[in-house]
Amino acid sequence: MKTERTPKFLKKHKDPFKIRSVDISPEKEITDLVRSVIRFGTSAHRKEDTPDAQVPAPYVKALVSIATNVWRSKKKMMDAATGEIREGMKPVDRHIEAIRRNLLEVGIQIHDHTGETYDEGQPMKVIATKPTRGPERQHVSETLLPSIFWNNRLIQNGEIEIATPLLPNAPTELQNPTP
Repeated sequence: MKTERTPKFLKKHKDPFKIRSVDISPEKEITDLVRSVIRFGTSAHRKEDTPDAQVPAPYVKALVSIATNVWRSKKKMMDAATGEIREGMKPVDRHIEAIRRNLLEVGIQIHDHTGETYDEGQPMKVIATKPTRGPERQHVSETLLPSIFWNNRLIQNGEIEIATPLLPNAPTELQNPTP
């Protein structure tokens, strides 16, 4: 003899097709959400951090100055010929890298443009141009000041020196430089 069984999910409710009353309110959830918004200034369910538009200018200036000085320190520690950290500077480099990582944690990114191709539309200040034999396109020969980004927004324009290709009708002094 076969007995009629009711699925478990239907046993919880007397009538599964009955529409619940509108009077039932998730009051505890709403109260907790409002408390978290008041306490933290944002939704409790929101996971991503959004940058505050009202950050004090001295705070931003200080971060830009720290980032620029970290970049300058790193640049002075590098051997120009090999591109490696000089032997006596390796212990100091660990600390500079720690500062750089700390800046990244708060959203500050330092960008050195040396070696990149240069496009006229880039938001960088060209300090000098050097006609150079060899390159077909303009490229950044040296970064004088790095571009600094905070949460992917540019907060300091880089200053660069670019190498430009020699023109075919350039003076012979530029084509055959004397040592």
